[in-house]
Amino acid sequence: MLVACEGFSLALLFLFVAGSLGAEAPSAHDLRLVPYPKSVRMDGGVFRLEGHLRVTTGKDPADRFAAEELCREILARAGIRAEISGGLPSRLAEAHALLLWPIGTSPEQPGSPPATKTKGDEAYALRISPSGVVIESPGSRGLFYGVQTLKQLIRANGAEHAIPCLVIEDSPSLRYRGFQDDITRGPSPLLETLKREIRLGAEVKQNFFTYYMEHQFAFAKHPDIGPKNGSLTPEELKELVRYAEQYHVDIIGNQQSFGHFEDILRHDRYAHLRETPYLLCPTIEESYELLDDLYSEQVPLLKSPLFNVCCDETWGLGTGPSKSLAEKIGVGGLYARHMRRVHDLLKEKYGRRKMMWGDIILQHPENLKEIPKDTLMLTWGYDARDSFESQIVPFARSGYEFFVCPGVSCWRWILPDFSVAVKNIRNFVRDGAANGASGVLNTTWDDDGENFFNYNWHGVFWGAECAWNASRTDVNAFNRRFGAVLLGEQEDHLGKAIEALSKIHRLPGYDGMRDGSFWQVNFKKLLARPAAARSQAKELLRILEPAMEELHAAQSDAKLNGDIIDYLLFGAERMKLMGTRTLDFLDSMEEYENLSTLATRGAEAKMLLADATAKIAAVRDAHGRLKARYSELWFRENKPYALDVVQKRFDGVIAVYGSLLEKLKSAADALSEGSKLPPPSEIR
Repeated sequence: MLVACEGFSLALLFLFVAGSLGAEAPSAHDLRLVPYPKSVRMDGGVFRLEGHLRVTTGKDPADRFAAEELCREILARAGIRAEISGGLPSRLAEAHALLLWPIGTSPEQPGSPPATKTKGDEAYALRISPSGVVIESPGSRGLFYGVQTLKQLIRANGAEHAIPCLVIEDSPSLRYRGFQDDITRGPSPLLETLKREIRLGAEVKQNFFTYYMEHQFAFAKHPDIGPKNGSLTPEELKELVRYAEQYHVDIIGNQQSFGHFEDILRHDRYAHLRETPYLLCPTIEESYELLDDLYSEQVPLLKSPLFNVCCDETWGLGTGPSKSLAEKIGVGGLYARHMRRVHDLLKEKYGRRKMMWGDIILQHPENLKEIPKDTLMLTWGYDARDSFESQIVPFARSGYEFFVCPGVSCWRWILPDFSVAVKNIRNFVRDGAANGASGVLNTTWDDDGENFFNYNWHGVFWGAECAWNASRTDVNAFNRRFGAVLLGEQEDHLGKAIEALSKIHRLPGYDGMRDGSFWQVNFKKLLARPAAARSQAKELLRILEPAMEELHAAQSDAKLNGDIIDYLLFGAERMKLMGTRTLDFLDSMEEYENLSTLATRGAEAKMLLADATAKIAAVRDAHGRLKARYSELWFRENKPYALDVVQKRFDGVIAVYGSLLEKLKSAADALSEGSKLPPPSEIR
């Protein structure tokens, strides 16, 4: 019997095809799903995707979209094209419903759906039997999430077009689950990049997305602010909101409104609004007129009731034109005063609820009470500590609604520091859930303008897992599931690669694998401790090479999203070059030193010098190839703006090795002319 849940409309999905008891179903532990459901019971047997299928939907466009999502997955994995039509059976006419069954059979006698024990529009229950699949939810959002789980079962757990029979009862631990893309510190994503982020986030049941904005928006009222070849346009933002809505993802707007304002204040037109070159002055009325202008071009395009004004890291507050007021009411009072002004502007003029980063007000706890109570606090921290309660409890005890905001540890690193990200996200979400957090905002940042977003999917998916399950999932189990869900790979090559790459940031000699360590070529440092440098390089390669083999295997096995692996491989190639260039340089210098001690200037000497030169030339050329590859990967994700900044960094390293090659060429000329070779110290 079908019973409507009290207070909710019932959403059902019936999938009927001819099934049979086939191979033995796996255990619940073997299922590869992200996030992992709250309750799974394996029933034995399999359900087969076979025959000619038809989907029938009700009038709700959201239900039809969920059906289309499922049909696309079935077509891609089983090669079956299901037909979609309207006209539900009469007893389902008033319900959210999707039916899929073989053409030529009747959907009038379905098996009973599982009895959902959970309420809320994101809860769902799913049952797979040999004769069909049933998903039910109190609302279309939960139905959509049930379809995502079914898609993962087909993609990551099927064999020969058969999926295991089971019963799932599932609902989220936290109401708000989302992530952020930093689009304003260099890389400016293409609209298609942002759409893909929405799609993949929705597949793991993320329900909001936000961008981080300082200046890279095409402001009509202030056209001098946003770069012409690297700004999000109003048309793109409007389209992104429309696109995300069908995936049940809310786009939350963002505009820095205090600190991190240097790329606006550097213009002469706004110089008089500086508290510092980095900070907007809160005692000049025109500052609020400018903020109003910036809000007016974004907020009306957004449907979310929330808007993040940021206001973090306000270094230098009270040292500029606001100094006299700060001396009267304190820096904390000055900060709270600004937050009230921004709050009132958003609420009274735009009808939006203010979100703000919580770091500064935590430094002035005596002023916390001055922040309006309907402010949604964003408490953040990115280290791998054991407890984050010191950043959570003050907001919880004061009655503010708050999100916890961990991060994927991608900023300033060649590849994300996966081990730090795993612990940071797990513990911050765990402590937030225990203290009443209503949501998680998982952050990515592009501090030095080099990061690709496709580096970040492990951290984003792990954040989705932790947000849905309040950090109760073992990371080793997650790593085993991750690649199957993202790529559809049969093995767990991607998880093994991530586990190997997680060890690299702790290696000595590479400054934690920061981007800067790639650009800083210090020959004197290498030669000061050549044995240690050689040992460190060999250890780096020992870990990297099998990790790269796993990445290649994952890409070969991928059924979808295999291009994401290109980015991880690129980061690994950068790390590998750091090791090989060290070894090649040390080998070249050793050969040159041996050459300088030879009495002869014959063929043996020329061979040693040519070999040393060839090694350095190969290193230089490897940097050139990486530069070209970086540009290619950049244009897959981003608009042109700021690419030249990173290209110049490559050029700087190429020039260093070019200079060394010129010295070796001069040495070769001297050798050919019978002159004395320059001493090794001069070559270095």
